[in-house]
Amino acid sequence: MRVLFLPVLTLALAACMGNEPAGTSSGSTAPASGPSVLTQESLMSAVSGGPTPLGLGCGWVAASDADKANIAFPDSAAKYWVAAAPVTPGTRVRIDGRFPDARYFSFNAYDLALRPTDAIADVELAPDGGATNPFVNGGAAGGAYTAYLKHGASPTQNPEVSREPNTFYAGEVKVGPLPVPNSGVVLFIYRIYVSAAGQFGDGGVGLPKLSIETADGSRNLGALPDCAEPLLPNLGGALPALGLNERLLALDYPNALALDFPTATYPPRTNKFYGLGEVATQILDARTGIALPTPGNVSLGGGGFLSNIHNAYTTTTFARRYGSLALVRAKAPTYRSQPGVARGEENLRYWSLCGNEFATQRYTDCAADYQTPLDNEGYFTVVLSDPADRPANATAENGFLWLPWGPYPDQVLIYRHMLENPAFAQAIQRVNKQSPLVNQMGPFTPVGTYCNPAVFTQANQAKAVFEQCLADQQANPPVQVAKR
Repeated sequence: MRVLFLPVLTLALAACMGNEPAGTSSGSTAPASGPSVLTQESLMSAVSGGPTPLGLGCGWVAASDADKANIAFPDSAAKYWVAAAPVTPGTRVRIDGRFPDARYFSFNAYDLALRPTDAIADVELAPDGGATNPFVNGGAAGGAYTAYLKHGASPTQNPEVSREPNTFYAGEVKVGPLPVPNSGVVLFIYRIYVSAAGQFGDGGVGLPKLSIETADGSRNLGALPDCAEPLLPNLGGALPALGLNERLLALDYPNALALDFPTATYPPRTNKFYGLGEVATQILDARTGIALPTPGNVSLGGGGFLSNIHNAYTTTTFARRYGSLALVRAKAPTYRSQPGVARGEENLRYWSLCGNEFATQRYTDCAADYQTPLDNEGYFTVVLSDPADRPANATAENGFLWLPWGPYPDQVLIYRHMLENPAFAQAIQRVNKQSPLVNQMGPFTPVGTYCNPAVFTQANQAKAVFEQCLADQQANPPVQVAKR
């Protein structure tokens, strides 16, 4: 993932330093002079305002586009815009935007390991004078706000730091035991989920405008060029669709090619995602069968894969060596805008289910909360298979969400919980490390199983099918388990 993302950083750094991009080589992430030599004078000469054609030189350097850049485990209901802006002592990034017509939006800052250091959510943004924040009080979108990305430690990382209004922070990174400011050119991402309007999924308000100013706001040092859509990966929206995802999903993986893949176990496990370090220990556990716990609630990774601070995730992993038909079932939380659920009483702002391939970090397909069929008990049941292996009774009418496995030996089902209601104790966010998910999440815990296709078709309704598949797999484990 880091190698894939370096071309974006290289272009952004060149633009911010006032140089022409020399290409997209991943051999370096900064100009030879390094970000530490940035001064107010160099910043002033590096930035200039005004719209740009095809996103050339835009302050927003890249956007998510699943057709051309399906990486970092994205969500199909979300759109991301990436900026890499100079953040140094004595300066800050000013973000002038308008509240989009959408379910959610936010800004997250990242370190060079692509771990979030701080974030600010829509509800935390006070509107400009006379405007209304529709994410707090309801009402129409389009009102103005001003946000800031500032140098220094973040309240997310250090609770003793007081957050200034409408501000998120570049944060710190640990070098051994010492915290070092995340400084120089800092990556941050603007996200919108479930956009209701806008050609580019921008909620009908366009992209926020970026500028650099002194830390106290007394002097503007220059505006970064703006655009309707960044240059990467789609030439500002000018390139035609490639249809790569559709072509990949049309492939039928040969079930006989049951490769040994390191992320999956039998029976399938569901883990909470904490960070890159924990992913490594889970892979070692899957390969050796020896649990490698992390002491206490200390995280080895602090996130990763450009994760969103406002989301918490579980992953349920599958491998074809154990079967090519898999299921996951859990009670569904309520969500913002769900029919019959009053505003403010929903369990979560948003939740979703995405099938992914681990090595390439591609999603095969996703379903947002409002797109997910539920049975009469309020449970979702996900079915993962190739199109050719989809059982005839795996339909929405029977309470199933079917997602394509994709042309891969493994499948990772990512379950997202966003901005939990304080009263919803079963949110993924509430799970403590080294405590089984079910202890906190109860019936909301995702449970995975493989299924013999002949067993799947012995019933129609999702609950009965899942129970039959689970009982059969417990009684008749695959021969491959003996390899562990």
